[in-house]
Amino acid sequence: MPDDSNRPDASSPDDTPSPNGGDARERQPTSSNDPDETPEPIDMLAPLFREEPLRPEGGEAPPMWLWMIIFGVILFNVYYLGSYVGDFSADPWLQGRDVVATVEDETVERVVDGSRIYNNRCQTCHQSDGMGVSGQFPPLVETDWVVGDEGRLIRILLHGMEGPMEVLGEEYNGVMPGWQRQLDDAEIAAVLTHIRGEWGNDASEITAEQVSILREYESDRTAAWTADELNEPENQGFPEGDEPEEEVAAAEE
Repeated sequence: MPDDSNRPDASSPDDTPSPNGGDARERQPTSSNDPDETPEPIDMLAPLFREEPLRPEGGEAPPMWLWMIIFGVILFNVYYLGSYVGDFSADPWLQGRDVVATVEDETVERVVDGSRIYNNRCQTCHQSDGMGVSGQFPPLVETDWVVGDEGRLIRILLHGMEGPMEVLGEEYNGVMPGWQRQLDDAEIAAVLTHIRGEWGNDASEITAEQVSILREYESDRTAAWTADELNEPENQGFPEGDEPEEEVAAAEE
């Protein structure tokens, strides 16, 4: 009687031939519960691909109410600055409230503070006390160049001054820039009024009208003045027929 122990089991699925040929055992994945069997790397990573990555803590998008508060604060700041800080000009100090010199327009009176203009434009050279720097920048205190002729002083500020000059017995030889392009009539009048009445100086005010007259009269001049030129009578005072109204009224009295 033949021994059936060596015959293949016809009912075993491992011995079933594949429809495409070959051994089905080679094509079907095997799942084994053997604890000693090492799983394939792809099988170990499979659970990771099924899980969505967690967002990092604190990386959540801000809530809508927080965005509304932020934009509300920005809009309020823009409105406040636009209403109370002026025109955002490069020289906000020109909007001071201290009355030093004024120029009247048809609809508004502009107020300019000469002390602030001096602090920002002139103090570096002539110092806060008006005493200048010995041998380099002349003083503005009790000197005829400041408290003397008004027309001469206005000409200096409009076009500048260069070359040797004597101030209070000391020689100076430098260059002072002109300010006709940087400062308007009211600003020049304000700063000149300030230095003629500060540090013990006691001279008359300079008006914007006076500055306007000389600005127009000397409009063709481009070079800085020299001390010799300014000491000539024709370069002092105001041109005939163009005296400011205040001086004409004083002469008539």
